[in-house]
Parts: sequence; C-alpha cells; structure tokens
Amino acid sequence: MLHTYIDTEYAPEKCSLCNGTGYADGRICEACGGQGNVLVAQPAIICPLCGGSGNMETGTCRACGGSGWALF
Repeated sequence: MLHTYIDTEYAPEKCSLCNGTGYADGRICEACGGQGNVLVAQPAIICPLCGGSGNMETGTCRACGGSGWALF
C-alpha cells in the first residue's frame, strides 16, 4: 500500500534493526516503534552508511535511525 505525503510516495518496508519483529534487544524497537516496518520514500534506498543493517560498530546507525533505509 502506498501513502502519498506532499507529492512523495511512501511504502512500508521491513525494519532492519528488529528484522520485522518489532522488538530489538528485548525491548520495543526504537527504529519502528514496535510496528516491524517503517514508511520509506519510494523507490526504497538501502542506507548507504550501514549497508541496510541498521547497525554500526558504535551502535544504532544514526543516518537511518536503525531502520536500514535511507530516509531522504
């Protein structure tokens, strides 16, 4: 299902931080808020900083907020 906001189409994509479960590290996933997916501008672009994993060596990827998707 596509959603349109201000001439940009968004679609739900599986959250990479929790792998779509809604939970990461025993808590509600901070990237998707427990939903298991995030709305991503289409076409969907994998985050170039973390390679779509949502994680960096220092923790959650700050560029994508852990979602694994480029948010721009």
